[in-house]
Amino acid sequence: MSNIILSFYKYTPIDDPQRLKNYLKVLCDNHHILGRILIAKEGINGAVCARKQDIDEFKQALLRDELFSDLTFREQDNETNAYHKLVIKIRPEIVHFGDPTDMSNRGTPLPPETLQDWYDQKQDFVIVDARNEHEAKVGKFKDAIVMPIKTFREFPQASAQLISYKEKKIILYCTGGVRCEKASAYLKQQGFRDVYQLKGGIINYLTQYPHGYWEGGLFVFDDRLVAPAATPISTCSHCHTLCERYINCHNLQCDKLFICCTYCQEKMNYTCSEVCKNAPQQRLNINPFHLKKMVGIVQNYYPKVKVALVRVQEEPFPLKSKISIMGTTTVEFTQEIAEMKDFDGRSIGLAHPGQLITFPVDQKVRKNDKIIM
Repeated sequence: MSNIILSFYKYTPIDDPQRLKNYLKVLCDNHHILGRILIAKEGINGAVCARKQDIDEFKQALLRDELFSDLTFREQDNETNAYHKLVIKIRPEIVHFGDPTDMSNRGTPLPPETLQDWYDQKQDFVIVDARNEHEAKVGKFKDAIVMPIKTFREFPQASAQLISYKEKKIILYCTGGVRCEKASAYLKQQGFRDVYQLKGGIINYLTQYPHGYWEGGLFVFDDRLVAPAATPISTCSHCHTLCERYINCHNLQCDKLFICCTYCQEKMNYTCSEVCKNAPQQRLNINPFHLKKMVGIVQNYYPKVKVALVRVQEEPFPLKSKISIMGTTTVEFTQEIAEMKDFDGRSIGLAHPGQLITFPVDQKVRKNDKIIM
């Protein structure tokens, strides 16, 4: 049975964060829910994962609380649990910002369909990424301004670069909405008048428009690190081939987060440099997700004959290979490649990097779905 990754947040006064923490701990334990939930006097911010039935019951329990009766959720399917433990913490803020901000005067929520229409109509607007720059490196909206920040608390100072757009229509976005909502309130506090925040964040947009104006992968705060979304825009730190996979350097004295393809992960022993490769203290346990290799990307699907057109990626793979196929709206499934042809329709026994191939698929797939081995 597949799992559901559920993300949610709400800015609302919480008088007793400790009481809420205790309640959520019992609720999550009873439903085998893992993830991370932050609680503060200003509200709640969480992302959790479990089986669908448990997630549904968790949602209903939250909605029965008067504080969260209008809470909205973002959902993503995942084959396994995306978290390995449960963390519930009480913090001064649900996202660390630092500057006092009046959340009663926030930007106008902008539905994904309106953003899509504005792009289609080529309206005059400025779209700003409210996330950290390493998140934007693997994926962003078309023509977005990427803020030069390593943490969200740097946003107030960095926002000075937006002064020239003060009279423009400004749209802020982030992963699920919690950061862009606070950033929008801060900009309005600084005199920006026409400010919007993408409702439900990138996750909500991609659920409705998996082939819209989003470019690259989506950085996420769980064991996946990057969720496949579109053709990669980032490159491997070592060989510079297109790649969207983040890993932490396995030199325990470094632990740097960097982009690395599957070939270079093995070649460099999961480290970011020759120095780290030869360092004495190395991480022993490799996250199983990182062991999966992306061997292809779906370019098209022919529903009448149930055949996928796939571009082969970093390494060859043979006929009869067992593969998994997954994507933003495609729940991961596994099958064997029973028949394989090149783009000209000739039967082949081995697929080579860069080659376009076709093979029958057991279920419907979509453009930009990943082929994993």
